[in-house]
This record gives sequence, C-alpha cells and structure tokens, in this order.
Amino acid sequence: MQSGQGHGFKAVALGKTSHFLIIFVYLWLLLSVYALHNSIVLSDWHLLGHLAPAVLKALIFTKFILIGEHLKLGKRFEHAPLVSLILIKAALFSILLIGFDFLEALLVHAYWPEAASSGPAASVEPTDVRTILAFSFMAFVALIPFFGMTELSKVMGSEQMRELFFSGRSR
Repeated sequence: MQSGQGHGFKAVALGKTSHFLIIFVYLWLLLSVYALHNSIVLSDWHLLGHLAPAVLKALIFTKFILIGEHLKLGKRFEHAPLVSLILIKAALFSILLIGFDFLEALLVHAYWPEAASSGPAASVEPTDVRTILAFSFMAFVALIPFFGMTELSKVMGSEQMRELFFSGRSR
C-alpha cells in the first residue's frame, strides 16, 4: 500500500468517526436532558436509570441518522432554499427516528410486557397518539439546529465553520 492511500484512509476514517461522534453527542445531550426532565416531572429520582437508556438510544438514533444520510434522505430538496431544506430534513429524519422508536416500543411491549410495564416509560403506551405526536414534535424541533449547522457547513465549508465557531473574532 502506498503512503498516500494510507493517509487518505486515515483522513476518511477520522472524518467519519468525528461525524458519528458529533451526531452521538448531540443526541445524547438532548436525550439526557429529556431523561432529566422526565425524572423531575414523574418524581422518579433514579436519574442513572434514565441516563443509561439515553446513551443506548443516542447510539441507536445516531446509526439511524447515518443510515438516512447514506440513503440520501432529503437529497431531492437540495435545490430548495436553505431554510426549507433544513425544515424538510428535520421533518424527514424525525419521522425516521419516531418510526424506529415506535417500532422499538411495540417490540418491547410484545416480547417483554412485564419489563414494559415496570420500566421508566411504564405510563406511556406505544399507541398513545398524544405521546407519539409530542415526541414527534420534540424530535422535529431538536433536529432543526442540527440540520441547520450541517447544511450551513456544507454551504460555507467545514473549515470556515470551525474557524467561525472556535477561533477568536477580530472586529
């Protein structure tokens, strides 16, 4: 193998790993805040019992987002104005995440009904329309800044975005 090929592979691997970590950390922070909120609202102070599933769910959701990106979900709207593209991608990916979350809840209720009735989401039925709509709206709103930054980075360039956010600005 030539040294140029090894360097290219390392750069690609580092780029994909950092992309995965950025998505994971963003989703983990959102799901952790959601878990904290639920533990306060439900007066269930076993926060660690809520945070562990948040890590696992963030890993799973990250994988689904990467799959959606690989399938080029929302690609046909690339010509639309940036704000439209961001909102469309947030909607499409939130539908993807909600669909898989709904499927997960149905499987848990079907195969482990006793675990589903005693776990952190025991009061939430997977067929509760209000819960599905509320979580769908929360996912949509949470994905707007994510896709806003992602699409803006594509337009401006990742180096310029990094410089804008992480270096000092002169006036």
